[in-house]
Amino acid sequence: MVQRRRRSSPTRPRAQRPAGPSASQATGSRVAVGVVRRPWGFDGSIAVAQFSDDPARFTSGDQVFIDGAGFSVEKVHSSGNSMVLKLASVDTEDQASALRGHTIEMDAAALPSQPAGVYYHYQIIGARVVTVGGEELGTVTEILETGSNDVYIVRPAPRPGQKGAPEILVPALKDVVVRVDTEHGVIEVDLPEGLR
Repeated sequence: MVQRRRRSSPTRPRAQRPAGPSASQATGSRVAVGVVRRPWGFDGSIAVAQFSDDPARFTSGDQVFIDGAGFSVEKVHSSGNSMVLKLASVDTEDQASALRGHTIEMDAAALPSQPAGVYYHYQIIGARVVTVGGEELGTVTEILETGSNDVYIVRPAPRPGQKGAPEILVPALKDVVVRVDTEHGVIEVDLPEGLR
């Protein structure tokens, strides 16, 4: 997640971004929260591009996972658009360099709860999208951040005799996204004319 202002507006269903296209899904009970950009200094610290707009995503004592291996966060500070982490047992520039490009995960249960109407990307991507009338539209495959509101890219389910239906772009607005059921992975929408 690129650092941006915290999204907490209850008027729009927003998705916080632990997600680039390759890191948007939860892995079991773990969620991608950042990627290692490069070593930082000579003590094994790493610069991290976090998949969040929460500047307090990482704190000392957090447990994070890289390639399944667990690390305790010893120190955290910010530098520009990056967070800088010092992980226990990563003590040299070479060890930090070996982590470059690797995804950092956290247990989903360790993520802070969100205000009403705010969701993590992993809760949205992969959800089934249905209309208020019960029509199945497809599955959310990606989320575009436009600045004013997110847009869910919905890929229709293949239908017999139909070749690749076009994707549907669903703006994440309160008037359009009627209900988000993260427990069952269903998003109910009321699409205005012209959106498909």
